[in-house]
Amino acid sequence: MCTEATLEQDILELALAPREKRKKLAVQILNLTWENGLYPASIAPVYQALGRGQLAPMTVPAFNVRGLTYPLARAIWRAALQFECGPIIFELAPSESTGCDQTFEEYAALVMAAAFKEGYHGPVFLQGDHFSLDSTDDLKRLEELARQVIESGFYQIDIDGSHLFDQKAENLNGFHAPNAQITGKLIQSIHAMQPRDIHITLGGEVGEIGGRNTSVEDLVAFQAELQNQLPDDTPGLDKISAQTGTTHSGIVLPDGTTGRMSVDFDLISALSKQARQSGWSGLVQHGASTLRIEDLARLPEAGVIEVHLATQIQNILFDHPAFPAALREQMKLELVSAALSAEGDQLNKSEALSEAQRFYQARWAAWGIYKSQLWQLQPEVITQVSDSLADWATAIFEALQINNQSQVLSDYYPGGTL
Repeated sequence: MCTEATLEQDILELALAPREKRKKLAVQILNLTWENGLYPASIAPVYQALGRGQLAPMTVPAFNVRGLTYPLARAIWRAALQFECGPIIFELAPSESTGCDQTFEEYAALVMAAAFKEGYHGPVFLQGDHFSLDSTDDLKRLEELARQVIESGFYQIDIDGSHLFDQKAENLNGFHAPNAQITGKLIQSIHAMQPRDIHITLGGEVGEIGGRNTSVEDLVAFQAELQNQLPDDTPGLDKISAQTGTTHSGIVLPDGTTGRMSVDFDLISALSKQARQSGWSGLVQHGASTLRIEDLARLPEAGVIEVHLATQIQNILFDHPAFPAALREQMKLELVSAALSAEGDQLNKSEALSEAQRFYQARWAAWGIYKSQLWQLQPEVITQVSDSLADWATAIFEALQINNQSQVLSDYYPGGTL
């Protein structure tokens, strides 16, 4: 049984336990947090209000914490509490769960425990990110995964069928039909399994992130095809992702630093407007954590209701001056051969890439391979990294206009205030 007195010990045991034993340990931690005023929630009421213009523009940050989830989530919660923020999301993709050796139950427990330890009470928004469908063969697997994550309190799921399209189609409707068809099937399955009185917030994706930019016409065509797939009494998507010039992990320069991405904010505004006209609450921006703060600050007014932030959290840890240099060098030697990104995309294997670029794009795998070493970092290292992460999160909250918005939580959720 997990108690407040044993929480820190139980968290470490959970993180380092064999994968098959983590669910039982995670449930014990979740029970402790749920008994103390935290509960999983759907963000749908907030997004619906944003879509109807009933709330001032804001963009909800969705943080992918790929490892060291308890201390790093504590830093984010601490900053959110200090600046009385509105809703924030913590998310994990299936590819991250596998590659970073972190189960969804484990992730939910660590995020909840972090919130509890920082003194938060109220709704916690957990999201399954990039439930990617590369063929109809993936459908059954993702239906079962959705069932599992919902049981752990993930009441947000983003469906990604953007890799499926008909290149030979005569028009955009036909081009997007494969994506719409499989997305529609997963929507119906997820809504059939959602708990009573809970609306699972669902996202879809039009246009592969890092590929060609999505047009307004793409959005209209996808929506039309999706509606054809859904029965009249089945809710559709709540939000939609599109490609607007970003790429997962950002643009990596030869020295391993990130360059500035060319984001089309006029396109974002047009897509956001069309999304709401199509019945969705708004647009979701992927691949944005390495954007300049001044660029992120343009998202709320452009109508973006959610932005995904992963890579910069990783950068803050691995590039931090306090991070052990010997461990970083060991990672460099082992990780330049990874084939896939954290989102499941194929990595650029060009021989023209520098060693620093290769390490940057492949080092996401360090979260899993070096999980034990990361959890055994010295407390002073964790403290310094957490302080830097909290500073970054604070700047993010201000840019996205969710600081001083705790009233949104209390207005829409019982006991909900940061």
